[in-house]
Amino acid sequence: MPVIEVRLADLRELLGVEVTVDELSDRLPMMGTEWKGVTEEGFQLEVFPNRPDLLSIEGLARAYASFTGRRTGLVEYRVRDSDYAVHVDRKVEGVRPYFVTAAVKSIEFDDALIRSIIQMQEKLHVTHGRRRRKVAIGLHNLEPIEFPVAYTTKPPGFRFRPLGERFEMSLTQILAELHTGRDYGWIVEGFEEYPMILDAKGMVLSMPPIINGEYTRIDEATRDIFIDVTGTDMKAITEALNIIVTTFADRGAEIFSVRNHYPDGGVTTPDLSPHAMKLDNSYVVKNLGVELRPEDTARYLEMMGHGALPGETLTVNVPSYRTDVMHPIDLVEDVAIAHGYDRFVPTIPKIATQAAGENPIEVFSRGLRNFLVGLGLQEVMTFMMTNEGNLFERMCLPDEPVAETENPKTNEYTVLRNRLLPSLMEVLSLNKHHPYPQSLFEVDDVVLLDEHEETGARTARRLAVALCHGRANFSEAKAVMNCILDNLGLTEVETEAGGPPCFTEGRKLVAGVDGRPLCWAGELRPEALERWGLEMPVAALEMDVDALFDLALKGAD
Repeated sequence: MPVIEVRLADLRELLGVEVTVDELSDRLPMMGTEWKGVTEEGFQLEVFPNRPDLLSIEGLARAYASFTGRRTGLVEYRVRDSDYAVHVDRKVEGVRPYFVTAAVKSIEFDDALIRSIIQMQEKLHVTHGRRRRKVAIGLHNLEPIEFPVAYTTKPPGFRFRPLGERFEMSLTQILAELHTGRDYGWIVEGFEEYPMILDAKGMVLSMPPIINGEYTRIDEATRDIFIDVTGTDMKAITEALNIIVTTFADRGAEIFSVRNHYPDGGVTTPDLSPHAMKLDNSYVVKNLGVELRPEDTARYLEMMGHGALPGETLTVNVPSYRTDVMHPIDLVEDVAIAHGYDRFVPTIPKIATQAAGENPIEVFSRGLRNFLVGLGLQEVMTFMMTNEGNLFERMCLPDEPVAETENPKTNEYTVLRNRLLPSLMEVLSLNKHHPYPQSLFEVDDVVLLDEHEETGARTARRLAVALCHGRANFSEAKAVMNCILDNLGLTEVETEAGGPPCFTEGRKLVAGVDGRPLCWAGELRPEALERWGLEMPVAALEMDVDALFDLALKGAD
């Protein structure tokens, strides 16, 4: 979840009061955020994804002032009319179809505002915008722009001067050479033409969602700004625009509307009018379990920034920037926050159901872990995500289908593991500087593709052991396997030569019952050791915990 940096002096200026760090550390978590600690200039705060309006200091100050009773109720923002217009070309429909805009004027830029806007834009991109795929935001100096602005597409050979660059570059060069192109080029990958925003003179404002043009660079002398938001979801980009313009308005800027012309109609943005919802007070009381009068409920809603008319059925005006309020239960949550979670008295409900117990497979897995610790092995806990190089190439195993990440952020984590042993091998490769022997185990989940599952995949529980020292051998791995099976009372297990090609021929086995594999064990091939950079032999095994659990249950019956 995103963590924002808040300058205490800046927050105090926006609130108009001298709040202390102690007060903030006590009250801000009550609003549904998480206090992360004090910094040199202020503090860090973790904001949950359902409240993108709190990703700016301005939005945080607005919410805190309301929550603490300093300025309660609905904040109304005036949107002035303008002659500004943009035209959306039909060519963008199959690329990045949605586009909304606004203008803000009379901005007094200073260091605090610049830092706040940059932080808000970055955090919105990562969370609300899904790394710019769903929503991308562009801020431009309004002064040089000649309207109407066009949102269209251009071929890869089209050239313009990107922000911060000295010379013009083609769109192909931008995607290949600039770090923003490499980071976000996957969003427009596969299209014959790329989205572009140009003014009436043909000057480039932006290549969304990659980079702005140098033509509309913003600096401290800028007073008026043109805002564009592009994306794949009209609701999401409209919400992002509302959050941005209200942030500027809280700094004293004036908001101006822009007419966005689409091939089949048009929309004027921003629309900051609140949306009305009905809320039965009895619904609030039923869900929270506390007796509240309609007047109390209305007061609590106003503490959360809403407008509310009391009555048995309240009329609630929800601010345009509160993207998380979609159902009456969301208003109930706001009432609970304003009432104070610390004031709720926990009670056990009187219901005719039996309290749930711990999942039996977890109890069984814990028993296996305790037993392996008793054998002198050290438990490790590794990530379920890995990469194909670790799963297959370094293990000397053939490639096979696995669950993949569609747009991995790094090459280190691109797939979900389908076996545990590569994870233990990676731990061994990272700990060559530690003394030997190193005897590791892990009991955890893997992900297996399964066409019979709704998601096309399922999780499975596995156990893996890796023994690394100068005399590690097949017999040692087999002995550990036999200890586990004997401890579970599984004496009718059949073993035969065989197993995956990561093990040395003639020094590996497969164990099973009635044709169902339970375990693979053996000595790692020298080629695999070399690929992992290990100089010591490794004896290892991997067991199917789900199968062990089923057999143990049958034995208990």
